Amino acid sequence: MNILKKIKINNFTYFFIIICALCGYIKNITIIFSICLIHELGHIIFIKLFKYEINSVEILPFGGYTEINKKINTSINKDLLIAFGGIIMQIILILLLNIIKNYLHNFTYQLIINYNYILIFFNLLPIIPLDGSQIMHLLLEKKFSYHLSYKLNLGISLVLLILFIYLNYKFHIDNYLIISFLFYQIIITYKNFKYYENRFLLERYLYDFNYKKIDNHTKSIQDLKKNTLHFFKEGNHYVREKEKIKGLFHHPKTH
Repeated sequence: MNILKKIKINNFTYFFIIICALCGYIKNITIIFSICLIHELGHIIFIKLFKYEINSVEILPFGGYTEINKKINTSINKDLLIAFGGIIMQIILILLLNIIKNYLHNFTYQLIINYNYILIFFNLLPIIPLDGSQIMHLLLEKKFSYHLSYKLNLGISLVLLILFIYLNYKFHIDNYLIISFLFYQIIITYKNFKYYENRFLLERYLYDFNYKKIDNHTKSIQDLKKNTLHFFKEGNHYVREKEKIKGLFHHPKTH
């Protein structure tokens, strides 16, 4: 399916565009919207490079969200490159603007550059669902289990959102739209925790991945990490993680 058919505009984005247009900021919102598309193109390039399938591309007021049809237990480093893809594309845009700035009106050039830097900084904030949150989650997964990384990412997002609210407490309609959206996404991520954890475990039971490490001292299913093959010690022998996970999804029949 053509990628253009998979692009959709989030309702928050429609509302944001209408508010900006009514306030006379048509040029501003056009620039922001264009940068968001360029940003998302960066993610798409890396997704295609790693041959993952794209389900949908959702344009948000300050970036975008690309849903990928892939397993959770994939390479952390590949996922990091995908997460950084939008920022990389925006940096390339800055370099191109500096090359052609003599052909642009100075006000337009400064407007594009300023919005570009603002969106880069904002998207790097480790608040769900921004790129910074995905990067933070992936970095946590290098050190901690999937279970703990997910919870830590949720906690960091919530704390930083509260700080963001504190720093933007003055009434600006765009700030409140962004805060509402971020808070909503954190709630959704919290509600989906068990679904993603079960999916993470089921993948490890059904498929054989190329693990980089082996852990022979695993004590709980919740200790399972990406890129690591786990064994549980029971008495004088070790049990492979698949056998432990099997008990979660296979129950003896009762009569």
